[in-house]
Amino acid sequence: RAALGREPNHVGALSGLGWVYLLAAQHEAADAAFGHCLSVSPKDVDCLRGSAGVATAKGNPALAQRQLNKAVALAPYDARVQSSLALLELAAGDVDDAITRYRGLIDREPDRAEYRLGIAEALLRSRDFAAALTEIEAGLAGQSGPKRTRAMLLQAQGRALVASASKHLDPSDCAGSAGAVKVWLDAAETATQAARATGVELPDLVEVDRRVRRQRARVAEVCAK
Repeated sequence: RAALGREPNHVGALSGLGWVYLLAAQHEAADAAFGHCLSVSPKDVDCLRGSAGVATAKGNPALAQRQLNKAVALAPYDARVQSSLALLELAAGDVDDAITRYRGLIDREPDRAEYRLGIAEALLRSRDFAAALTEIEAGLAGQSGPKRTRAMLLQAQGRALVASASKHLDPSDCAGSAGAVKVWLDAAETATQAARATGVELPDLVEVDRRVRRQRARVAEVCAK
């Protein structure tokens, strides 16, 4: 904002402000910032990506695709553009395509936590919880990356652990399965607590907490002595 006060048409500042607004889910403000950016520099790849992100958030995949098509034409091998395409594929339900694209990005930059988060989300949607947990652990192993990405990885870890726990309870073998399920649920709670400790606001954590409680109640009901 300070940079824009001095130079209202500063493309980098407009792009940065737009991404701040987008991450904060302030979509109208983000749209205005990216729109201003593109009016100044119509071929700015980062603002085209941001504009596509806003369109996706607003439920306009056709506009998002048009903006990303422009970005691809300008920078077809740019990892940021490929990442935005993967997000759009994920939003459209093209999970397999998103997984393939994220794998390519991870091959290029294996330490990039954002790509691990993206592929983990895709794997969660395809119900491959074990693979999702592997990607999440790889993402958390690195110490670099935005705090928000780490918080979201921890939230995804909680979701994956709860989902895995629900698959492993065997009503015909409570003695052999209930204890393990409780360990998974304890680990899910630990993940959500760690996510909260980052200080990043994640409204979906409440839903993870609810799933943990529901699974604990299910174990108690199914395996009651």
